[in-house]
Amino acid sequence: MTVVAVRNLVKSYDGAPALNDLNFETRDGEFFVLLGPSGAGKTTTLKVIAGLEDPDAGEVLFDGKRMNAVAPNLRSVGMTFESYALYPHFTVYENLANSLRAPGRKHSESDIRRRVDQIAKMLKIDHLYDRRPGELSGGQKQRVSLGRTMVGEPSVYLLDEPLSHVDAKIRFDLRIQFHRLETLQNCTSIYVTHDYVEALSLGDRIAIIDHGQIVQIGNPKQIYYTPKNVFVARLVGQPHINLLDAVIESDASTASLRVPQGDFSIPLAADTLQKLENVDAPRAITVGIRPIDIALEPDRDRATAKVRADVFEPFGSLGLLAVKAQDIYLELLLDSELEVEPDAPLGLSFREDRLIFFDRQSQQNLLWNED
Repeated sequence: MTVVAVRNLVKSYDGAPALNDLNFETRDGEFFVLLGPSGAGKTTTLKVIAGLEDPDAGEVLFDGKRMNAVAPNLRSVGMTFESYALYPHFTVYENLANSLRAPGRKHSESDIRRRVDQIAKMLKIDHLYDRRPGELSGGQKQRVSLGRTMVGEPSVYLLDEPLSHVDAKIRFDLRIQFHRLETLQNCTSIYVTHDYVEALSLGDRIAIIDHGQIVQIGNPKQIYYTPKNVFVARLVGQPHINLLDAVIESDASTASLRVPQGDFSIPLAADTLQKLENVDAPRAITVGIRPIDIALEPDRDRATAKVRADVFEPFGSLGLLAVKAQDIYLELLLDSELEVEPDAPLGLSFREDRLIFFDRQSQQNLLWNED
């Protein structure tokens, strides 16, 4: 299995930087996800790795071997494009089988049929064999494009938004199948997406990319619970993380986070205060807490924050409740069957162990540790 490394990659288009000293390295047989917003440099990264674009500076390494001068067809890379890139005059079956019939490949027709059937059934496109791309929906085209890449059994899979045009149910089924597919387990895959759900569910590790640079690399739990900065915290999670301006207050026996605009204070454990003091955290900080980590407190008089309900709406199996605490709004997730009347008085409690502390100026996580 191939380890892919990119070192100090720089790439510009008409003077506009797409990659800006980009660095990362996959692990042997890893499913590595590049997650970032549109224009972050995700697709450009894949094209440079595949040899479809030449970097202005830096290098691409496969198992330590420099690949910059190696032709794309000699890199043993299979790439799925968001734009499908199917042969319009071929049937679905012919598009899928084509890479196995390339010069130098020695597969019998029975082997080709077996391999195509295996992938097509997994992608639920085996009933489309006789159709041509012009007769397919966008989601079907994308699955054929993905299948064509997977059939070829390259050393490295480069998957560019392969599920972006697939409907929600099939997308969920395919994410499950990706975990089971032996083909993907036996090689290195680099998967590009702007969808944090795909990233968290598929990635062994996730690299957050923005403006052509890697912001943070970590496993799904690290990315979700310990984001390196506010950008990562906002990028991952829906509904978005709650971000509150707060002031650390403490005396000899207690500590808390005072939220002036909300007129409430969140109790702070002694060991948490000590960690903040150890990094010389400023008193005025930004604190983040995800909607799932805020709960209704049955006894409003004992609640951390006294609020009033604003809007409640279904959010899948949960309900999204927006509440107002004096001058600010918070969002939390509840049982979708709960009935919450507008302007109803409520009390909230917060999971202190899930609070995330950011420097207001740099927006960096004050307690973030690369290890």
